[in-house]
Amino acid sequence: MRNCKGFSFAETIAAFSMWSIIATMLIPQVVLLTQEKINTQQSIKAYKILYEKTQQVVYNEMPMADEEFVVDNEHYSLTWEEDNEYSKACLHWTNEFQKSKSVCFLLP
Repeated sequence: MRNCKGFSFAETIAAFSMWSIIATMLIPQVVLLTQEKINTQQSIKAYKILYEKTQQVVYNEMPMADEEFVVDNEHYSLTWEEDNEYSKACLHWTNEFQKSKSVCFLLP
């Protein structure tokens, strides 16, 4: 045993390989979780916007008009449909994965 003062080159390569494998497994998962968090925040924001718009119609006697608007650099489209008994308000937007999403409320 000549030089027992530190790590050998083989141990260093093995440790680097293990850390590389761990990083390649964790980084995509962290990116996916971050995107899902953003999508969830967008959905919550959309529910709040739709709730506010429907409350304006129900309580403030505002007209049921289709409209498009931008909130925090997100484009939303509000549409209204009327049946015999109910009115349906739907809010549409595009999420982080470029998928079209929508949420609807039924109003008496």
